[in-house]
Amino acid sequence: MRTRKPKMNEVRDLLEARCPGLYARIEKLLVESEARYNRRAGQAPSEFLVEHTRRTAAIACTIAAMEGVDAFLPALVALYHDAGKFHDGEYHRDEVPEEEHAAVLAGTMLAEFGAERGDIEAVLEALRALYDDRLPCVGPCRIVQDADRLDKLGALGVSAFFTKAALRGRGLVDALVHTLSRELTYAIAAPRSMLTQSGKQLAGKQSAKTLAFFDDLLGDLESWGIASFERRHIVLQEAFRTRDGASVERMEVTIVLPRACPDCDAPLGLTHRRERGVKCEKLTARIACGGCGYVRSPSFCLPVFA
Repeated sequence: MRTRKPKMNEVRDLLEARCPGLYARIEKLLVESEARYNRRAGQAPSEFLVEHTRRTAAIACTIAAMEGVDAFLPALVALYHDAGKFHDGEYHRDEVPEEEHAAVLAGTMLAEFGAERGDIEAVLEALRALYDDRLPCVGPCRIVQDADRLDKLGALGVSAFFTKAALRGRGLVDALVHTLSRELTYAIAAPRSMLTQSGKQLAGKQSAKTLAFFDDLLGDLESWGIASFERRHIVLQEAFRTRDGASVERMEVTIVLPRACPDCDAPLGLTHRRERGVKCEKLTARIACGGCGYVRSPSFCLPVFA
């Protein structure tokens, strides 16, 4: 039986045919930037960034094929989309969106490798618009946005959730309090957040896998008497604009919190605030105990609907 070539190898071959040496150079940039950040943060060595980037590029190529478009530009945008995440060895150290840092790096490198001017401009435009909901997301931007979100769903997304928790030194229960609200909110919103028809088709199945896994996990934690969580739903009644200019009148956010204070068993209160971040509408929840000093404040960008 003929073995199918992994999509990640197809991405490498696609770039090698048009810009020899570029793929290896991008990977080197990603590995070095994460290593610099890890050293400054005192974290163990990791290659999470380059592995996520490879997966996103592979998914982008799959979507491009499903959509019937050339995969070259989506692959390039996917490979650069997180290149500015650890700018100067820091994580979000300034008020400049990481995609802007990525665009600067991409523009210089693509020119060095002889990419066509039109291709460079298309890549930079897509990078800058990728997660800035004030800018139009068209062409390769739409494919990469969907690919990036799909990598955070299903089995891939669950594995990334636990990998990130380990890299940040968080145990299971602490990771669930800090970040599961975001995971569930995004999983529920995923089919409405995809910008391509192929992305919508893929998101429905992957979203269901995410929700089913965390349902089982929270159920097992409670049945074994390890931890008990509840989900509270916040309905934001304000109007939201979609990436394509329509209006959404309400949005539901899922907040996951312990049923009682882990430290003293007192009831937990939940409040929230919504504010404009550097590139998104952000929700910050405050989970606080009235009987002791227990406080947790999960915070994340709200989903943007297509």
